[in-house]
Amino acid sequence: MKRTYFYLLYILAPFLLLLTGCDHGLNPDEDVFESGFDGSVTLAEGWPEDSEVRLLYIFVFESIPLDSADAVNQFFQGKIHFDELRPPFQNEYTYSFTIDPGVYELVACIGIRGDNFFDLSTWMLSGIYTESGNPLEPSPVTILPDERRTEVNIQASVINPLPLPF
Repeated sequence: MKRTYFYLLYILAPFLLLLTGCDHGLNPDEDVFESGFDGSVTLAEGWPEDSEVRLLYIFVFESIPLDSADAVNQFFQGKIHFDELRPPFQNEYTYSFTIDPGVYELVACIGIRGDNFFDLSTWMLSGIYTESGNPLEPSPVTILPDERRTEVNIQASVINPLPLPF
């Protein structure tokens, strides 16, 4: 008789554990929301294949660097966020940044002449995020907790670069 109860318990125990332990499947308890922003980069004149610009990046600066040494310093402090726009030679790109809430003073599209990302002399400012329409007047992007901004769009050019602010 004891064996019958043991076998019955042995057979029923996994089913009882499944019934009591799985009430929501694999869904997390709370929806995970990631703060950040989304936008696009449009190259007004296109990207000629004979351009010396080989790579395009989106850079997000917490503060505008004062000079190239400050830019390098901010980079190693983790105050500059970036992502490569792929594939090359397109006329329009979409991008998405998951980023901590805060104020970001400069969102820029930077072209790299050649393949050496770390040579700042090869960098050219292709465009910035601006609400005023003035390509020399960056607009800060403020991200609040649990906020995802859209339409952080940049008009850019690999033919007529802007002066780097640093």
